[in-house]
Amino acid sequence: MESKLRRVIYDLAKKHKPGVTGREDKPMSIIQFSKGQPIPQTPHFSRYEFDCPCGRCSMTKHDTELSQRLETLRAIVGPLHVSSGYRCPSHNAAVGGARNSMHVSGRAADIHGNLNPVALGIIAQAQGFRGVGIYWYGSTAFVHVDTRPIRATWLCVAIRKYNYTSLLSFLLPTIRRWSSGPAVQMLQRLLGVSVDGVFGAGTERALKTAQAKAGIAADGVCGSETWRRISGAYKFM
Repeated sequence: MESKLRRVIYDLAKKHKPGVTGREDKPMSIIQFSKGQPIPQTPHFSRYEFDCPCGRCSMTKHDTELSQRLETLRAIVGPLHVSSGYRCPSHNAAVGGARNSMHVSGRAADIHGNLNPVALGIIAQAQGFRGVGIYWYGSTAFVHVDTRPIRATWLCVAIRKYNYTSLLSFLLPTIRRWSSGPAVQMLQRLLGVSVDGVFGAGTERALKTAQAKAGIAADGVCGSETWRRISGAYKFM
């Protein structure tokens, strides 16, 4: 039942008409400009950073709320690099993006900085981004943020495979001994142990050690406060 409810909420978020934000009286702040502009959009982000990289389209769509929130996030965590901003429909399809991706409407950015993606995702959610996805596998490590009207969060530990956590009040779920799945893999990467997605005795021991070093209860349960502490996100919150 819970997984079905999560899917309903995710489908509603995807189908929501793009003319409004979460507040129905506030029109969406989408602008368009020609590609390649070195003009500052905010003090630390220029317009060209959000351009589609396809080399064929000539215009960029951009939600000014997105760059404003990125500016606020940068003030907290330091320099951020936008690896993907606007995508024209052709480029979005070529890279395997969803047909109604927030990138196509100019409302999304994939970012990375000096923090691990778990910490960056937690802080981004706390700063009001409504869509937040943590991508961490192999050499891939970035956070997707967007300004969709309905909240959606997810984890990605393999290419094009997502675990939606939309019903949770916090981006990452509480996990403990015998848990399995993407959240466990995120934890194992943070702890520096073997990444197999199964919360076994070795992961539990490593977590208790990390909790003790962080000055919190070493109970072997990874809830919201433990995620904040062991990822380092708490230093910026």
